[in-house]
Amino acid sequence: MIGQELLSSYDILLVDLYGVIWSGTYIFPAALDALGKLMSMGKKVVIVSNISFVSKTVTKEYESKGLLAGTHFLDFVTSGNAFRDILVNRKLYFKTVKFPKKYFVYGAENTAAFAGTDFEKTYNLDESDFVYLSAVQFSDDERDRMSDTMKQYLYVTGTSGNDKLWESTSVEPFIPTLQCFLDRKKPIVIANPDKIVLRAVLETPDAREYIAKPMVKQGLLAQTYENMGGEVFAIGKPYPQIYRHTLENLSMAMEISLENICKKRIAMVGDSLETDILGAKNASKDMGCSIDSILVLSGISARDIVKTYGKISPETVDQFFSQEKLTPTHLIPALDMGSEVYF
Repeated sequence: MIGQELLSSYDILLVDLYGVIWSGTYIFPAALDALGKLMSMGKKVVIVSNISFVSKTVTKEYESKGLLAGTHFLDFVTSGNAFRDILVNRKLYFKTVKFPKKYFVYGAENTAAFAGTDFEKTYNLDESDFVYLSAVQFSDDERDRMSDTMKQYLYVTGTSGNDKLWESTSVEPFIPTLQCFLDRKKPIVIANPDKIVLRAVLETPDAREYIAKPMVKQGLLAQTYENMGGEVFAIGKPYPQIYRHTLENLSMAMEISLENICKKRIAMVGDSLETDILGAKNASKDMGCSIDSILVLSGISARDIVKTYGKISPETVDQFFSQEKLTPTHLIPALDMGSEVYF
């Protein structure tokens, strides 16, 4: 079977962005072509991403890269949108805080999801009800107390050359801050459960080309915080809320019930076992839908297989699935209509 036979057999395709359509530095041409053909066949293509920005901002950004609404996708759903829906409908619950209202931001000042809600930002950690963990970056104080060994993992991102992000999988520099939150019994909220993502960065401020490097995301810090005994509220894949939000939006656009949406053939196409593939499984159980999963070997899982086993082969892929105790419905090299489907 080739990719076109597999992909066109579904009515609704939920497609991840990073590692499937976007490499971290450029759009995959074959993926863009596949999305265009699927849309022309009348398939409902929805991009579902763990980006914490609201979709209006993200859609505009990727339009400049050639990914076009109406041509390549019907809707672009981000975890930021699903998070905003939770805020607007007052569905943010904690075990330790009954009526959360004030939030403290740790990381980049990406708070668009809070706009127009009755939640209030505070710069005083002690008076906050919870901490919103945004895109990972360091404060000046954190950089100052970082060891020289750790500073080597800081890299420059963006055109300004000022912001410093993190290219190591070590969470060591964040521990003192997380302990501070824990000591004050502050729950953490994340709108991006990804742990590691490949991100386009400049190695130096005057570099002319971006390269893809691994970047620690909110999910890894949230997992660390949970292991320390802290409380975490997470929105995005692999949690069911974002799938429900996506399919409810689609049911309104198609003017049919969610129940009838669930009767259609649906697949989640992604590059991560622990977000995309597990998310499809979780959403199927939560919603009573049958959502298949298609893992593509063009992103983070492929990187993990090579890093652990040295190469990608039928044997190493089986070992990877066995280790993770999770197997997708289908496996394909990339989002490519002409590629050969492994199973």
